Amino acid sequence: MSKQFSRRTALRLGALAASAPAVASVLPATAAQGAGSTPDPAATVPRPGWVGPNWSVKPFALNQVALHDGIFQQKRDRMLNYARNYPGTGGIFDGPDRMLNLFRANAGLPAPGTYPGGWDTPRHLLRGHLSGHYLTLVAQAYAATGEEIFIDKLDYLVEELGKCQRELDKRELGRVPGRSGKAVRLGDPHPNQYVLLPPGTLDGVSELTIAVWVNLTVAQNGARICHLGTDSNSYLSLTANDSGPRFAITNAGSVNEQQITSDTALPVGEWTHLAVSLSTTGAGRLYINGVEAATKVLALTPATLGRTVNNWIGRSQNNNDPFLNATVDDFRIYRRALDPAEVQALSSDGTPSPAPSDLVTWYRFEDEGETAVDHSDNHHDARIIGTGYPGFLAAFPEGQFVRLEAPTFQPNSGPNAVWAPWYTCHKIMRGLLNAYDLTGNEEALEIAFRMGDWTHERLSRISQDDLNRMWDTYSAGEAGSMNEVMAELSALAPDQDQKARYLATAKAFTFTPLFDASIAERDELNGRHANQYMAPNIGYLRIFEQTDDAEYHTAAKNFWSMVVPHRIFSNGGAGRSEHFRQRGSITSGFTSSSDPRHAETCCAYNMLRLTRNLFFHDQNPAYMDYYEKVLHNQILSSRRDIDSVTSTEVTYHQNMWPGRSRRIGSVIEYSRYGGNGSCCNGTGLESHTKYQESIYFQSADESTLYVNLFIASTLTWPGRGFIITQETAYPTQGATRIRFDQGDGRLKIKLRVPSWARQGYTVTVNGGRQAVDAAPGTYVTLDRQWAAGATIDVSMPLSFRAEMALDDKAVQSILYGPTLMVVRDGTPSYREFSFYKDLKLDGDLAAAIAPTNVPMQFTTHGYTLAPYYISDPVPGEFNTYHPYVKRVEPEVVFGSINTGVPNDSVRDADGQTFLDRIWEAAPFANHGQFVRRVEDVSSEWLAAGRHTRQQRQAILVAVARAQQELEG
Repeated sequence: MSKQFSRRTALRLGALAASAPAVASVLPATAAQGAGSTPDPAATVPRPGWVGPNWSVKPFALNQVALHDGIFQQKRDRMLNYARNYPGTGGIFDGPDRMLNLFRANAGLPAPGTYPGGWDTPRHLLRGHLSGHYLTLVAQAYAATGEEIFIDKLDYLVEELGKCQRELDKRELGRVPGRSGKAVRLGDPHPNQYVLLPPGTLDGVSELTIAVWVNLTVAQNGARICHLGTDSNSYLSLTANDSGPRFAITNAGSVNEQQITSDTALPVGEWTHLAVSLSTTGAGRLYINGVEAATKVLALTPATLGRTVNNWIGRSQNNNDPFLNATVDDFRIYRRALDPAEVQALSSDGTPSPAPSDLVTWYRFEDEGETAVDHSDNHHDARIIGTGYPGFLAAFPEGQFVRLEAPTFQPNSGPNAVWAPWYTCHKIMRGLLNAYDLTGNEEALEIAFRMGDWTHERLSRISQDDLNRMWDTYSAGEAGSMNEVMAELSALAPDQDQKARYLATAKAFTFTPLFDASIAERDELNGRHANQYMAPNIGYLRIFEQTDDAEYHTAAKNFWSMVVPHRIFSNGGAGRSEHFRQRGSITSGFTSSSDPRHAETCCAYNMLRLTRNLFFHDQNPAYMDYYEKVLHNQILSSRRDIDSVTSTEVTYHQNMWPGRSRRIGSVIEYSRYGGNGSCCNGTGLESHTKYQESIYFQSADESTLYVNLFIASTLTWPGRGFIITQETAYPTQGATRIRFDQGDGRLKIKLRVPSWARQGYTVTVNGGRQAVDAAPGTYVTLDRQWAAGATIDVSMPLSFRAEMALDDKAVQSILYGPTLMVVRDGTPSYREFSFYKDLKLDGDLAAAIAPTNVPMQFTTHGYTLAPYYISDPVPGEFNTYHPYVKRVEPEVVFGSINTGVPNDSVRDADGQTFLDRIWEAAPFANHGQFVRRVEDVSSEWLAAGRHTRQQRQAILVAVARAQQELEG
């Protein structure tokens, strides 16, 4: 039995504790057993995942917090059902086998069945990323529920990935058998991509012969056997087209190439000798296996090219040309045009070759290493680009990583394209570490260590300047949070040398220009790929935890502050077409014909992870205010309200345009790219199986319990012997009850006061009202002795409010407590609402909003308001909605009392109207307080020249007359 099964029984018992918290047999020893009894092994099992050594608060394990009935449990259960049954074919390992298919194929192992689809298909450049998320899915599912099916899937996945890694280690990373002796294998699946010859290789050469043995793996048009040139306009090349080889030379660009072309196709899988000669008279001859295949007189010679600096075997200067996929041996360049007999001699065994003194270069590829020794004695040693290393694990060849590195830097398109290989690597390594952290699977950690060794080998040879070029490449340079997993491996490594290597590698993922800008609080995010630059900040915190280097904490903290609130939609999401826009640009262009793809769900996932980790270091209530906003709105809404075991049903983007839905044309955001293969499908697997992870935190010394979120749940706290239940219908009701089901002792409880809870937040303990300073956006503290049966009741009445877009204060969202309420309507332009005439002293928009007989649905201005998190529960139907409306308040009014003073047309420097400034101070305790606010703001506006004295007088008269209406 393999080692990953060794702790299964104990882990399962521990995980079951959360599903039956009141059962004495699974309680921690301090609560369930008498003095002197033997502790239950399960009591030590709960694993909360990664815990930083310098965290001032820390999380509970997933199995210590059990969700109860409510919207979070409903969405979670749908994803757990997917985890149990995907892909719906009935076999317990059918889902894992799909996730393994492309890994097995890449390792050359039998790969029965099929693959997930979407981006996880045989030729897709991001294949394998979903498997990493799936590892995390089943690890979290098991950690939360203790169901055997999840640990069975997880153990199988890890064991099979280990087999793939060991098989990949058997690759011939160096030389391979050649035509005679050894040769170099170029192109996928071998890491070697091409050979880089030194500049000036053709210096002093006026006529030449190129001769080479080549064994094609595949015939590809445009695949260069060699290319030597000065720039994109001046070069010579030998190409292995599928219709036959071609020699070309030009000093005026590709359209003016002079060519010698043969129509005899080179065989695939066989050694072929290919040669071309070009004399000073322009006579050119092309040979296949020593036989002349084509001839032509050309006007150009090598001397007309100038000094060649772009010299390669196996690639072209044009990114649209594929790299050569072949084995190459005995590559020679002569400084004269060999005659036919000499070429024949080169292609024949045992026949004397031309004199070595005529050689310019001669690469035999006999020696191991990345250097291709020049056997011509001219010291033109070349470099083989694409060293491979043991420990590699991916669903695509190692060449994907090579092509991102110096000196190649391939773009995101074309036959040699690279698309975020390090991003995919992070998902796999993160999944493996989650398997270890959450379930104790030790083989997962061993695989991750070997991947960490491989990562160190790949990056330790690259300069910081070239690393910066890599991480600045859109979007091929997206590396997820690779610095996070490497820093965690550093902490877990058994010896100091290994720790140092992993930590240095974690720092290698730092994109220093943006890192330095973040430290200096220079906002340079405009135009950057949002997800690409969010995720590394999580890793910066991990490095800070290992080094105490405060700059890493500062960079992450300042980055967060550049995003929140300056680039956040009212659903908590960020990004437009996956990119950051200018600071403060939220809704500009919403009604134009531009791209409506907003708020990529992966961005919300990463911002939640960053926010949570920042809170562990600094208990700033603003972090949890934002956390609640994005969790309750974007994340909760991202999972469609239907059951499926074949698709994740998670949104990619969430459109914030007026009158849109989660379907645009034929594209359904829940199933974009197949419903299983996109990045957001992957992060969705994780997000919806860990809702409970941040409801409660404990201080590092276990003296304090933080109640961060109001979600129906039960906390089992082994360290303190407490079992605490939270009963709430939040967010449909603004109240929660916290009950001590078991345990006693002194404990500080910190209850979050949401920033939106601006009136009526009260706390009672065992029915007695507590004197607390419940300022919005803070925590209140209860410090006392607690006993079983004690209750805490929190009242935080829900109210309707408007949230203004930063770039246009007239464009606003309507929120009810934490919940974004959308207008159900399909008109592709803003709906116009007026509210100020209806407001009372409490400032609640509810005065103009009426409830319906459907819970959490209301009407206003003839439209239905519904929670954003309701996600198309009727199959085949997609609700259109408006997250933003246009606020139209043309005149300063108080109830029905008009002033004749314009409101919307006069705004302050922040874009707010007079009435905006008045009502932002709501609620008002009485009419006198309201009048004083009006007096203060009107005095300010008079001084600024926005109002005349007559207008101010009209306003003051009207507010006095409106007392009865405002208090009504």
